[in-house]
Amino acid sequence: MASIICKFRKSCGPLLLLGLVWLSEGGCAYSFRGGALPPEVRTLQVEAFPNEAAVIVPTLSQTLTEAIRQKFITQTSLVLVRSGGDIVLRGRITDYQLAPVAIQGGQQAAQNRLSITIFVECQSARFPEIGWQQSFMNFVDFPATVSLGQVQETLVQELCDRLAQDVVNKTLSNW
Repeated sequence: MASIICKFRKSCGPLLLLGLVWLSEGGCAYSFRGGALPPEVRTLQVEAFPNEAAVIVPTLSQTLTEAIRQKFITQTSLVLVRSGGDIVLRGRITDYQLAPVAIQGGQQAAQNRLSITIFVECQSARFPEIGWQQSFMNFVDFPATVSLGQVQETLVQELCDRLAQDVVNKTLSNW
């Protein structure tokens, strides 16, 4: 068995390496930087996401906008620019909602759900085919014995991170 593996490595190893080099050099449309983006896309502009929800949390707009920017910075090779980006992301926070979800005896909530919905638009003047528009919603449940004020900052950060990941995934894979 060991000799079969050794023979495979000797005969197929160089071909496998050559194939990987070919893929990374642009031999096909796939890129390790991002699946759906042309390799010429190098810059990203993320505009502030205003809070248009009925409930206004003063830091939500900034927290979400920064979470999206940070996800792109850490997960892609795109360079963040203030204007003139190859890709422009803009959007708005459309809903911020707190609701009971797990009702126990006596009509009392055992769990509450905090949810945030955003609408995002991706545009590119140079590459209009990669543009899209979509709403994203994410939520987190927490015990009803805890007040929202006690956990709001932590939950908002978690939700913004999740929503930011959804935006990055959509942008890079166009799913």
